[in-house]
Amino acid sequence: MSSSSQFHFQKPTNLLLHLLHHHHHKTPTIFSLLQIQGQLTTTGLFSDPTCLLSLLSLSLSSPSTLPLAPPLLAFARTRSPKWLPWPAIVRALGFDADPLRVFSLFRAIQRVRPNDRDPFVYASLIKGCNKLSALREGKSVHCRVVRVGFDWNVNLMNSLISMYSCSGCSMRYARVLFDGMSERTVVSVNCLISGLVKRKLFDEGLSLFKRALVGCFGVEAKPNYVTLVVLISGCGEFGRYGVGKSLHCYCCKAGLYFVIEACNALIDLYSKFGCMNEASALFYEMPERDLVSWNTMISGYALQGNRVRALSLFKDMRARNLGFDRVSLISLILACGSDGVLNLVKMVHGYIKASGIEINPRIGTALINMYSKCGSIESARKVFSEVQDENIASWNSMIHAYVECGHDYEALELFSLIKRRNLRPDEVTMLGLILACRNSAELHRGVDIHSYIESSSHLNQSTILHNALIDMYAKCGDMARAKIVFDNMPKKDVVSWTSIIVGHAINGEGEEAVAVFRRMKAEKVEPNSVTYLGLLSACDHAGLVEEGKRFYDAMCKFYHICPRVEHFGCVVDMHARSGRLEEAQKLVKNMPVEPNAVIWRMLMNACRVHGNNDLGSNLIGELTELKTSHGAEDHVASSNFFAEAGRWDDVLNERSFMATRKARKIAGKSSVPDLSE
Repeated sequence: MSSSSQFHFQKPTNLLLHLLHHHHHKTPTIFSLLQIQGQLTTTGLFSDPTCLLSLLSLSLSSPSTLPLAPPLLAFARTRSPKWLPWPAIVRALGFDADPLRVFSLFRAIQRVRPNDRDPFVYASLIKGCNKLSALREGKSVHCRVVRVGFDWNVNLMNSLISMYSCSGCSMRYARVLFDGMSERTVVSVNCLISGLVKRKLFDEGLSLFKRALVGCFGVEAKPNYVTLVVLISGCGEFGRYGVGKSLHCYCCKAGLYFVIEACNALIDLYSKFGCMNEASALFYEMPERDLVSWNTMISGYALQGNRVRALSLFKDMRARNLGFDRVSLISLILACGSDGVLNLVKMVHGYIKASGIEINPRIGTALINMYSKCGSIESARKVFSEVQDENIASWNSMIHAYVECGHDYEALELFSLIKRRNLRPDEVTMLGLILACRNSAELHRGVDIHSYIESSSHLNQSTILHNALIDMYAKCGDMARAKIVFDNMPKKDVVSWTSIIVGHAINGEGEEAVAVFRRMKAEKVEPNSVTYLGLLSACDHAGLVEEGKRFYDAMCKFYHICPRVEHFGCVVDMHARSGRLEEAQKLVKNMPVEPNAVIWRMLMNACRVHGNNDLGSNLIGELTELKTSHGAEDHVASSNFFAEAGRWDDVLNERSFMATRKARKIAGKSSVPDLSE
C-alpha cells in the first residue's frame, strides 16, 4: 500500500474516533449515532474493534439510544469476522459502573448469539443484579446458569453467594449454595462471612471462620487477610472488643500482622472503642503506612475529641508529603469542631479553599454540621448555598442545622424547595422536619409532613419516623392523632410504646398511660428506663401514688433497672403532691444518689401548698447548703415560700439577692396551639 493510500485510510479513522470521543462527553441521540454508523459503513471501518466498541458504548449510555444496540450487534455480526471478542466487549464497556447496561447488552447478545455459553457474561449479569438489588432478576439469571450447566463454575457460584447474602430474606439461599459446592475457595468463604456480617449474623460468620481455620473446606479455603478485615470490621460494628483482640493475636501468628489492610482494620477497631494508645502503638509499629492508615488515626482522635493529636498527625502527614484526600479533611473538620470552637472550623475551611479543593457534598455536610454545632448558622447557610445540588445529604445537614440552632421555620421552608427541585427526601430529611414542627408547635405543617410520609412508599414503613410523629403530636397536644399513628404502625418497638406513654403523661392523661403500659406488658415488650420515667411521671401528675409505688418496685426488682435521679424525682414529687411530706423527705434522705436542686424545690413547693412551714424552712437551709450554684428558680421558690408564710423581710432579701446577681427567671411558654381555630 502506498503512503498516499495509507494516509487516506488513517485520516477518516482518526476523524471518526475523534467524533466518537466527542459524543462520549454529551448525551447522544439515535440520529447522531445512525450518522456515525453510516460513516463507519461507507469507510469500511465498521469491523474495526475500537470503533465498534465506542459505538456500542454510546448506544448503551442513554435510555433513548438503547433500542439501537440490538441492530448494531446484529449488523456487526454479519459484517465482522467470527473472532469478534464478545467477552472483551463486555469488559471494555465498563458495566460495573452502570449495571443497567449489563442487561441491555445481554438481551442484545442473546438475540445475536442465543446459544452463547460464556460464563463471564453471566458473572457480569449477577454483579449487575447485586448492585441494583434486583433479586428477582438475579434468581432468573441463576436459573439460566443452572440450565446452561455452569453451576460447577466456582466464580459464578461465589458471585451468586455474594448476591444472595446482600438480601436479608435470601441468606438461606447463600448458605445452601455454599454447602452444595463441590469445590470452595477462600473467596467462597469470604463472600458468605461478609454476607453474614452485613445481615448482623456476626456469631455465625465467626463460626464459619473457625471451621475454615481448621480445614473443614479444604486448603484453598484457608482464611486470608480479607477474611480478617471483614471480621475485625464486624467487631467494631457489633461491640465485640474481646473477639477483635483475639483476631489481632491470630494476625500476628498467621504472619498477617504487617498487611496494611489488616492493620488499618485493627486501628479502626481500637479507635471505635476509644483505645487510642493501642491504636497509636500499632500505627507506629507498621513498617509501611498508606493514606488510609493516617486517615483512620486522625478520625479516631476526632471521635475522641482530641483535636490536638488529630491536628498534629495531619501536620506530620503533610510534612512527609503523603498528600491528603477528602476523608482526611472531613476527619480534620470533625476534630476541630468537637469542642465547638468556631475559629478552628473556620481555619480548616480556609485551608480547604486555599488548597484549591472543591467542597463536595461530603465536605460541605461536615462543615455545615460543625458550623451549626458552633452556633454559626450564617456560616452553615453560606456553605450550603455553595454546595447544594441533587445530593439530599447536604439538604439534610442544613435542615438539622436550622433545628439545632432554633431556626425551625427556616428548616420547614427548605422542604418546599426540596419538593420544587424534585429531590427525594429520605428518613433523615423527614426526621429533621418533624423535629422542627415539634419545636415550633406548627401542628398543621406536621400534619402535611405526616401525609407526605404516608404517601411515600420508601418512608411509610419507617418505625423511626412514626415514633417521631407520635412525639410531635404529643408535644403539640394532639393525642388523638398520636394514638392513630401508634395504632396504625406496621411495626412497634419499645420506643413506640415509650413515646405514647410519655405523650399521655405530658398531657395529664395518667390513666391512659397506665393502660398503654399494661398493653405493652401483655404484648411482651420489655420496658426500659425511659419507659418507666414516663410511667412514673404519669402517675405523679395523675395522683396515682399507690400504682406509682408498685411500678417503681417492679422496675427495680423485676426488670433490674437502676433508677436515676429523674426516677427518684418522680417518686418524691408523687408523695409530696399528695401531702405525704415526711415520707417524701425520708425518701430524699435515703436516696443512693445525691439529690439535686430540682428535688429540693419539689419538696419546698409541696410544703408551701400544704402549709408545712417548719419543714419548708428546713428545706430552704438544705437548698442553701448545696455546693452547686443557685439558679433563679431556687430563689423564686424560696421567695414564694416566704411570701406564703408571711415572712416579707425574707422575701425582700431573696429578691434583692436576685437583683444583685442579675438572676433572671426564663418565662414559661406554652407550645400547645389553640385547636379550636
